[in-house]
Amino acid sequence: MIEKKFRLRFNDSNVNDSVSYILVSQFKISPVILQAKTDGSGGRMLLSMKGPEKNIEGAVTYLRGMGIETEPMDNYVRRDDKRCFHCGSCISVCPTFAFELDRDTWDVVLDTDKCMACGFCLSACPAHAIMLKMNL
Repeated sequence: MIEKKFRLRFNDSNVNDSVSYILVSQFKISPVILQAKTDGSGGRMLLSMKGPEKNIEGAVTYLRGMGIETEPMDNYVRRDDKRCFHCGSCISVCPTFAFELDRDTWDVVLDTDKCMACGFCLSACPAHAIMLKMNL
């Protein structure tokens, strides 16, 4: 079983489709909606999918067939190591504990697999060393 994160974009014709229900019932995937927004033209969602890789690939193909744009969210948080001075401000605001302090080196370590792209760390970083590769 693996976990992959995706950014989904809906249009006005598919924004009301029940993506979570489809993923669970047809593909045996455990979906977690990390963020979601809707507006007059459709909507956007950050979605984590847990399940067998083959099932996730099938689900992505199915969603794209429904007209839902599906983009993988691989390494979407970046830190500029030249700017970061490991103050730890990001650690205190991260709801998923993606930032941790290495007690041996006293460096702040980023685990991008834990990150849900909430953006809290961006405003907390005094050095502006953290960037989101893509926003919801």
